[in-house]
Amino acid sequence: MFQYWRDLARKHKRKIIVSTGVVAASYLIGKYVASKIEEFQKRVKEENFAKEQVKRRFKQTQNDSYMTFLSLLPVLVEPIYEELNVEEITRELRSRRPSRKNAQPEDNTKSEAGLSTVASEEFNTPITTTPKDEQLLQSTIQNRSKSELWGALKIVSLTRFLTLFYSQSILIIYLHLQLNILSRKSYYESAVKLASIRDADLETPDSLSEDEGNTLPEQAFLSFSWWFLNKGWLRLKDIIEDSVEDVFGEIDPRQKLTIKEFASLINTCQQAIYKKLRNDENAESLDSNQSVIVSSLLPPHDKEFYLLQQTNSADFLAEFNSDIANTENLEKLLTELKEYLANEQVISLLNLLVTVGISLVLDKILATVERSSVSKADTEANEPSIAEICPEKLKLASLLALITKQSNKLTNSSLDNEILSTLNNLQELEDLSASIYSNFKF
Repeated sequence: MFQYWRDLARKHKRKIIVSTGVVAASYLIGKYVASKIEEFQKRVKEENFAKEQVKRRFKQTQNDSYMTFLSLLPVLVEPIYEELNVEEITRELRSRRPSRKNAQPEDNTKSEAGLSTVASEEFNTPITTTPKDEQLLQSTIQNRSKSELWGALKIVSLTRFLTLFYSQSILIIYLHLQLNILSRKSYYESAVKLASIRDADLETPDSLSEDEGNTLPEQAFLSFSWWFLNKGWLRLKDIIEDSVEDVFGEIDPRQKLTIKEFASLINTCQQAIYKKLRNDENAESLDSNQSVIVSSLLPPHDKEFYLLQQTNSADFLAEFNSDIANTENLEKLLTELKEYLANEQVISLLNLLVTVGISLVLDKILATVERSSVSKADTEANEPSIAEICPEKLKLASLLALITKQSNKLTNSSLDNEILSTLNNLQELEDLSASIYSNFKF
């Protein structure tokens, strides 16, 4: 029996060898292909996980940027209201108003008079800020004539309105730049560290091993927002005030304007501000002729240590100065930030944020005017005409009152602030943040 199988095997030896080889090769190839497929699937899974991690980190960074902005908003708003005290001027004007018994209503202005009465009350909306030297301010105001007070009120209220928008918009952009730079740096370091653990042959860069666990440069970098909150906004305010004076200086507060005409004047102010932000004529006092944006947000080089002293403890400064690498790493972060701030994209984005915000405010003002007109018309006729519902023109003084009301709403640091939330969620801002987050050249 065994002889039979031996003879059979000898007879078909070649076939058996070939068949065995084919089976073995098929098995090995199948196993190799299966391992490659498994490896590919694992790599795809890891890449998808990494992408999800990046998306999650990026989204969290944008949320952190906005939350940081809201936490700093009261710090930004308080000095603006102290410097541009609309309420004090309004109180003085109200104190000089003739008594109601002697006041005579104007002819054919019932609808606007009603709106003016309501709007004028908004000038005195309480704000939890007080002037640094209230007695001196009151003395200065009291020595002015009524026409001078109206002129001052016109300039101050519009300057404050625009200063709030420009300051808030530029702070939103600044914090997105800052936090996305740091978040990208943190992500890169963690990604390299993870890769070095999985692959022993991958050497961790020297800069990473030196900086690992040292957050002092990042803490110092974040403290640079102090400059804009305490110093930089004033330069922005001066530019805005000059532009407002140029555009609105000769317009009487009693002059009547349509909402469209008023919006056009505001737009003219914006254009003047935009030109000054792009080509600053007063940069000779600043080191290396920095742009207005850069010099407003960051101090001159010789003021950097002063800033760190104002924002950090003595222990922090001692530890920070103990290693020259901390200063070098801080300079790298500031250099990248300055490069972004000096870019035309940032100025254009700032102009866009302000334009969108002002458009939202003017829409709200128009809605207020229409509601007030409809309410007044309903008391006089059952079916008011379009002309009665939407008065063609309002006194500039009434528009200033409505602007002041909206300015006060801009100071709301809660999450439900519709205007600020809209600005923070603009696609162009997210695009800028994404370009920073994906830039690994620094």
